[in-house]
Amino acid sequence: MPNKITLNIDKAIYTEGEYVKIKLDYESLTPKIAMHLVVLDPSEKEMFSEDQYINSQKGSYSNVLRFDTKQWKISGRYKVAAWDQEGTRKEVFFQFKSKTL
Repeated sequence: MPNKITLNIDKAIYTEGEYVKIKLDYESLTPKIAMHLVVLDPSEKEMFSEDQYINSQKGSYSNVLRFDTKQWKISGRYKVAAWDQEGTRKEVFFQFKSKTL
């Protein structure tokens, strides 16, 4: 049985200045695995990435990102992807709308 990853965000459309809440639940066959999380803009450019080392076989991890004008400039469809070192992968998508076009 492969590892299980569930990836959720709190809504489907965000605008500049808002926060996105990312929650990752996992079930692993072995403890002490590395979990990778990335957010890609519509052109597939990496906007955020983080590695999380997990010491248990089941649990959750969450993070909150703020959409500010320094980093989040492109309106469109963004991808949030998470995967572990064994290759189990999950993706979710959201729309981002910039206040300045």
